[in-house]
Amino acid sequence: MFGFVINKLKNRKWLNLCLLMGVALFIALFVCHPMFEKGAGNQILDRLFTDHATQQNEFPAQMSREGTYAVADYPDSQSVLDKLSGYEKKWTEYVDINKVSSQQLITLSGGRADTEFGGLNHYFTIGYLPGLSEYVDVVKSQTDTATFECSISEKTMDHYGLVAGEKIYLHVPDGSGKKEISFVISQICREKDINDPYWAKTLSDMGDVIFVSQDVFDEMMQYYSEDNISYSDFLMLDYRQINTENASLYDGYMEQFKDADKLYNDNIRDTLERFFTQQKTIKLMLWALELPCLVLLILFIRMISAQILSLEENDILVLRSRGATKLQVFILYLQQSGIIAFAGCVLGIVLGYIMCRAAASTDGFLRFTAKDIGTYRFVWQMLVYAVAAAVIMVLFITVPVWKKSKDAISEHSKERISKKKPLWEKCFIDVILLALSAYLLYNYNKQKSMLAISVLENRSIDPVMILDNSLFIFATALLCVRLTGLIILLVDRLFKKRFSPAMYASFLQLKRTRYNQGFLAVFLIMTVAGGIFDANMARTMNSNMEKRIVYNVGCDAIYNEDFRLRIQKNKDGSVSWMYDEPDFGKYESLKNEGICDGVTRVLEDERVDISAGSGSVSDAYLMAINTKEFGETAKLQSDQNDDINDAHWFNYLNELAKEPDGVIISSNLAKALGLKVGDSLNYSRYVPEAVDDDQIYASENAKVCAIVKGFPGYERYTYETDVEGNVTEQEKYLIVANYATVVEKFGMTPYSVWMNLSKGKTVDDIYKNLTSAQQLIDENKNSATVQITNGMFTLSFILSLIVCSVGFLLYWVMTLKQRELQFGIYRAMGMRMREVKAMLLNEQIFLSFLPLLAGAGIGITATAMFVRLISIIYLPQKHNIGVNVYIYQSDMLELAGVLFVAVAVCYVVISRLLKSMKIAQALRLGEDS
Repeated sequence: MFGFVINKLKNRKWLNLCLLMGVALFIALFVCHPMFEKGAGNQILDRLFTDHATQQNEFPAQMSREGTYAVADYPDSQSVLDKLSGYEKKWTEYVDINKVSSQQLITLSGGRADTEFGGLNHYFTIGYLPGLSEYVDVVKSQTDTATFECSISEKTMDHYGLVAGEKIYLHVPDGSGKKEISFVISQICREKDINDPYWAKTLSDMGDVIFVSQDVFDEMMQYYSEDNISYSDFLMLDYRQINTENASLYDGYMEQFKDADKLYNDNIRDTLERFFTQQKTIKLMLWALELPCLVLLILFIRMISAQILSLEENDILVLRSRGATKLQVFILYLQQSGIIAFAGCVLGIVLGYIMCRAAASTDGFLRFTAKDIGTYRFVWQMLVYAVAAAVIMVLFITVPVWKKSKDAISEHSKERISKKKPLWEKCFIDVILLALSAYLLYNYNKQKSMLAISVLENRSIDPVMILDNSLFIFATALLCVRLTGLIILLVDRLFKKRFSPAMYASFLQLKRTRYNQGFLAVFLIMTVAGGIFDANMARTMNSNMEKRIVYNVGCDAIYNEDFRLRIQKNKDGSVSWMYDEPDFGKYESLKNEGICDGVTRVLEDERVDISAGSGSVSDAYLMAINTKEFGETAKLQSDQNDDINDAHWFNYLNELAKEPDGVIISSNLAKALGLKVGDSLNYSRYVPEAVDDDQIYASENAKVCAIVKGFPGYERYTYETDVEGNVTEQEKYLIVANYATVVEKFGMTPYSVWMNLSKGKTVDDIYKNLTSAQQLIDENKNSATVQITNGMFTLSFILSLIVCSVGFLLYWVMTLKQRELQFGIYRAMGMRMREVKAMLLNEQIFLSFLPLLAGAGIGITATAMFVRLISIIYLPQKHNIGVNVYIYQSDMLELAGVLFVAVAVCYVVISRLLKSMKIAQALRLGEDS
């Protein structure tokens, strides 16, 4: 039996190889899913931890415990430290991650203190921080063996006006009253590297602590009548060891830690909660993006398997006539499909691994790179998916055999050509599905704002929103098949009497087989339309993201200078402050070196109050600029229609340059306060947050000299998230003033340095810690969501080209083979070869060219209807630049070129087959049959 099956496969080796290709691609796409899901999940985890560190300015994987212990139970510092180390050991027994660092601080409450040089009634805490000397640099030092030595931070020095060698007289309770203890400041220190994981709490966070040695701390415990000793313990773990396999397990353990110990805390669970939400979104997105491609491959496999089964109908009837039962025939073909599925499974696993790695390496549509994709590795789930896909393929290929295994040969002749109208056409399934797609599109468009907020809140997306375009393409493809049949009947009715014999025979064939041939039309339409939509969706997403990033940055690169804030307490209790401006000359020299074409200061403040008449707004965005330098440096990214502003933005800079006390304001600010050009307003600024959160220190009157909708670096819409994770949209108001005026009225405050790089130069030619548009674009391209989308759309587009070309060529070649007898009869009746070719060309016009044109039209229509809606997933924020649809001619030409080659090759092959066909052989074939 097995040898018989092998011989059957060999007899139609080319068809079976094409079937094997389809099965292998189907299994490969199936296998991609778990690898892509795990790899993207690990990438998201790494990104979330990194973002947390950047945004919260803390190590992203901390486990901590803060509280107090009774001195009676823990009489010295070492006993407390041992207890804390015990907690750390217990945590890491369950959360099996390598320790990066640990910070343990124990303190005594201290008390009021006076200082040697006039400081009165300060409050200090006595603390011991193990390992302090390893992680600090000593700025100043002075020893005094006569008293207890202590160390303080630079912030403590600045805040209390202390110096090295100064004595602190601390008044502490000793049970019988107050006792004075003298400390001498032996060291003033700062962190060696404030970004070191050790600094869970920085020295600035411990501003009122005076640090002593362990021996001194133990001695201090004897002086106090305090019952408790305070502690904080921070354990920093290697977050790179948290992955999709153990994240859920570790989250459960940390939840149990919190339930069992109310003093326990960590910053890992919040990150993992966001990860679980995004992971769910990634899973839905992957299935939504893979499903249309899987359907396309199923159509391809169905077409090939149907052709094979059609050619083997006689073989099945012979087997049945010789006594084989239906079950025996079914088992025979089950073995045959099993061999193909097994081979496809082996190839599919390898191909799936390669496809996933290739898709993960994309940083744009059809753009493969050599970037690091180490998170995308082989996972054991790929084997399970491969077996499941193979089983599906076996059933899909074999089940139709049961229907073909008829008892009577006469039934075979009745079903050679199906003249029954398909069920979908009888029930108007195409119209119903099209109406459903339109209804879904209408509803989703009405809910755009809610959908955008849902994406911003990291809630799961609705996969139907992505699949709706595939539903539209499928329904429209069926509708086109219906309309094509009507067109054939209409043309035949109108011109039947004028047809030549060849054309009459052609239309007769079209009418007889139009229901059977509809499958090819649906296949062609879906591949072409799907390929066009995938290309346009990817291009639109990438182009809009890049344009928004370029607009938001406003120039090539930005460097945020480090301004040192000096705060001093005056004798009258007031506080004075000032910023030390760094040397700006080093940036101006970049122009002389040919690295930058433009460099300018941009002073920015997002805590500005503006009032005009009886109206006012708060938290406006102030930009102070030098108009000439800013014009040479900044860039305003326009949208596709170039309609952000009513005039070129240089005109507004010119108006500002004419008015030293003038300002440019945003159109939403003008609307909120009822302002127009020439009106006056007043704007106020607050003291630095380190000094006071809510104190205005200066105000200035200004004249409105221009109103703009967009300006370099100005984002009109912002989004805020509350403690419950709900997102609210807010508008940001812009006011642009002259730099010299702002500095004169408000004093020097921090600014950023904007740069316009010379041609051929990159940020690597300047400094490493720059913010550049290109860096942000690269980071965005490497985000998991964008990478998945680009990767899957690229794979879908390439698979569409391959499957469409192979399927189209194979279908027509096999159709020609099946009609060999018919063509022999036509030739025997006197029909010339030219007429036979004309007959086939006419059939291709209706069965191939029209579906291809319809597919192109449907793809462009789907682009116009669905791309902006689906873009909400990737671009949920409102922006000064709207979402524009991008259609690249190169993509359309690539698709058209491949299809043209496929059609041309098909026609050449058909011509050669017709030319080599022998009439006598064809007629003899007819006699034998």
